[in-house]
Amino acid sequence: MARLTIQFPEKTDEILSYLATKQNISKTEVLRRALSLYKYLDREARDKGYKVTIADENDKVLKEIVLTE
Repeated sequence: MARLTIQFPEKTDEILSYLATKQNISKTEVLRRALSLYKYLDREARDKGYKVTIADENDKVLKEIVLTE
């Protein structure tokens, strides 16, 4: 397994710590999941041309997520 050393701004580390604590997982696992999600969204949005949206329980679109180049 590859090993990385990453430096984050304090605010980013706070977010990472919050997410790890909330899910009861490690910061490393948060990053793994984030990368997996980004890969999936990238494939669906860019490769397949699908839109990524946030919808309410009635399927009303509340937000559209746009992946930039």
